[in-house]
Amino acid sequence: MFHNKSINQNLKTAILNKGFSKLTEVQDLVINEKNSGRDLFVSSQTGSGKTLAYSLSIFENILVDKKRSKSKPTGLIVTPTRELALQVFEEIKWLYGNTDLVTVTSIGGMDIKKERMKITKKFDLLIGTPGRINDHLRKKYLNLSNLSVLVLDEADEMLDLGFKDDLDKIVSSSPENTRTLLFSATLPKKIIALANKYQNNPVRIEISNKNKPHADIAYESYFLNRRDNENAIFNLLRYYDDKNILVFCSTRSSVTHIHSRLLNRGFDVVCLSGALSQSERFKALQSMKNGRCRICVATDVAARGIDLVNLDIVIHADLPRNAEGLLHRSGRTGRAGNKGKCILFFSPNEIRHYERLVSSSGIKPKLNKFLTRGEIEKKDNKKIIGGIFSKNKIKNDEQIILNKIINKHSLEDLALAYIRNMKEKLSPIEEVEDISQEIDNFKEKQSKNNFKNNRKKTFKFKNRRKKNKFSPKK
Repeated sequence: MFHNKSINQNLKTAILNKGFSKLTEVQDLVINEKNSGRDLFVSSQTGSGKTLAYSLSIFENILVDKKRSKSKPTGLIVTPTRELALQVFEEIKWLYGNTDLVTVTSIGGMDIKKERMKITKKFDLLIGTPGRINDHLRKKYLNLSNLSVLVLDEADEMLDLGFKDDLDKIVSSSPENTRTLLFSATLPKKIIALANKYQNNPVRIEISNKNKPHADIAYESYFLNRRDNENAIFNLLRYYDDKNILVFCSTRSSVTHIHSRLLNRGFDVVCLSGALSQSERFKALQSMKNGRCRICVATDVAARGIDLVNLDIVIHADLPRNAEGLLHRSGRTGRAGNKGKCILFFSPNEIRHYERLVSSSGIKPKLNKFLTRGEIEKKDNKKIIGGIFSKNKIKNDEQIILNKIINKHSLEDLALAYIRNMKEKLSPIEEVEDISQEIDNFKEKQSKNNFKNNRKKTFKFKNRRKKNKFSPKK
């Protein structure tokens, strides 16, 4: 049970009803009484609970000191993506469910006319994306003169997506005494410059383990030929058919390609990328959250800030560019006290990049041999045998059919029909060449090739200099 005097009783009840027994480190620090009313500059890793942290922190600003009037919110939360904005909205909804808070969203891709109708009424808190918020500001539908608190969530991502000008306009439209809370997963120079520009003597909160891998995530890797990556994904999804899985790709086209191939193989799968409409992305997320679908293929940007509490496995179809990307992707699993698994593929041409990536990330993946056909079939057989028995009582209409089948067929015939019926529903097992034992040979070969190439370059350079220096004049 957590004990914090600064939390409103209504909010505390909501948190307890949600099943939380204690606050995370970032939540404890953000809502500390010493930080009440102060600007905060917070750096914490993905999955640390920052959404709940700032949602608790802004209580006084948006409800205690509210000045509810048309088109003039007291609080504003800005996020880089539509999905994160909707996720924050859902979090605010259950947390403030026992209060009279009126919340409105302003999200790119949604019906702008409906948004304008809501914004022209009285409300307390606005949650949205930079571009759409500025659109309402520019056309005078939104006024930030009553703003008491501004939250910039995933500020590093907003800069990466090119929202710097939009953020400048939002801040310049806000009163000078607006309390500003800036949250970022990383701390590049541009984020520090942003904090210096937007904030007034902020309290710096930096969680010490932000660059360390999550303790609840097990990492494993497979050394494969690049051409086998897709087949490896198909086989893994087949093997882990009872798990919730997120597959990361580096581009929209890769997402579309793999999603299409998975559908062709009979997998129930959704995708998330910038190529989809907002309604399509929302439906995909809902399918994962309510359990209708277990597999999602996504790009990094589309999956930014997504919170899928029951996500079991993250698969990197393409290696991320850097350690931050790896930890961000991987942090989608192993959340809320659950254990997670992260799977990486790397090919002979990616050995150096892979080694740099895991070294800078501080992770130690277990290099495994890839699944054999026999291992996958053994898992299939176990599932088929386990699925025979049902605890439900036989219904009348079922009993009639059952009696006819028993009278006509032997036990062996029935068992064989069941097995074949179950196996026909399974996607095919693909061929994947295991080259895990050859990784040292590939490393040695690469080292020799690099040495030869360097010698050739040096030789050519010396010969060129020699020729230029001593060639006779014509």
